[in-house]
Amino acid sequence: MLIQKIYNNNVVLVVDDETNKELVLTGCGIGFKKKVGEKVDQDKIEKKFVMEDENLAKKITRIVTEVDEDIFNVTSKIIEYAKQNLNAELDDYIYVALADHISFAIKRYNQNIEIKNDLLYEIKRIHKKEFQIGMWAIDYINKEFNVNFTKDEAAFIAMHIINANYKESTKESFLMTKIVKEILNIIRYYYSVEFKEDDFNYDRLVTHLKFFAKRLIKKEQVENNDNELLEIIKIQYEKPYNCSCKIKKYIEDNHEYVVTEDELLYLTLHINRVIAAIK
Repeated sequence: MLIQKIYNNNVVLVVDDETNKELVLTGCGIGFKKKVGEKVDQDKIEKKFVMEDENLAKKITRIVTEVDEDIFNVTSKIIEYAKQNLNAELDDYIYVALADHISFAIKRYNQNIEIKNDLLYEIKRIHKKEFQIGMWAIDYINKEFNVNFTKDEAAFIAMHIINANYKESTKESFLMTKIVKEILNIIRYYYSVEFKEDDFNYDRLVTHLKFFAKRLIKKEQVENNDNELLEIIKIQYEKPYNCSCKIKKYIEDNHEYVVTEDELLYLTLHINRVIAAIK
């Protein structure tokens, strides 16, 4: 692959030999001491962006030309750390969105402009892994750029990772977090308890609620089977079932989504487990 353009030491534009498509390649030192027309060092390639997506191409070009090279490098390391810890591939757009966000956050910090994250507590509870990655990221950013980002910023970074992992828009991710928060609050107030957030049953409940919220947003439903088990559950776990019914009413009144009997069954079982662990 021959270099067509050098953006900086770590980002170059090339043409793929096989497909004849333009690619943006990133990698530590991939453009260092290189000239247009020279072959790229294959062993230095860390990430490839196909430029046939015109919208993404424009944004990547803007980011690599406008954002400080060091910020782009730090962003890449955060994304690689996230991939390893989540054992997941992330949407390529996160390279643009997160680099842009970090650049703007540093500018805000230097201008003493502080923005609070209204979903900090929910992100910390509902998206534990992503939030922990966000905490690692701000520690890394603070050391690299001599800033003092707080947990609010860790939560913003976590949201970018959530978006890239679930392949959803920011709007959908915020809505999903809001729905999970609403349901957890119904359970908390119904039982007058505080959750044990380090409990495995709580993690399972939250995971179930996230998938439930995704189905709600996409208007997808679990099939409603003629389930005799639900009739047994109504009697055996009366209070968790009644709590599930409150959730059902709230969801149907506020989100235009019909909660099926199977959804009720799963909710009841998860609520019973998490409350039993608390009690």
